[in-house]
Parts: sequence; C-alpha cells; structure tokens
Amino acid sequence: MKFLANENLFEPIIEYLKVLGHDVLSIREAGLSGITDDEVYKLACKDNRVIITMDKDFSRIFRFPPEKCGGIINCC
Repeated sequence: MKFLANENLFEPIIEYLKVLGHDVLSIREAGLSGITDDEVYKLACKDNRVIITMDKDFSRIFRFPPEKCGGIINCC
C-alpha cells in the first residue's frame, strides 16, 4: 500500500511499515514539515496515498473526505 505519514506519526511506526514492504512517504523525510492539513490532504489525493496521522482534525470527514484520497487512518 501507499501511505503518507503525517509529521506527527512516530518514526518506529513508519519504519515498521517500510519493513513490511509498504511505500511510505513521510512528511518529515520529504522536507515538508510545517505544511497545513489541507496541503497534506492534497498531496495524499494527488498520489492516492492513505494518510496515517495522530491529528484529530483529519477526523472531520466533511473537510477531509477519505474516499477522495487513498483513505485516512487516525491513530489518536
């Protein structure tokens, strides 16, 4: 699967997903720390990635409809 790890996700989770063979793009590794939630969402939609985050804002499904990107996993 293709994931987009938000900057608040713990590094061991990101590394574990990579070990399992998943394609994980980390906001931190991409040098995009500090981008807005809207920008994170747009990036995920563009690449059809599942957002993994600990940000409760992504629970607002009317603002961030999961069906328009690969989906949203909220770990909080």
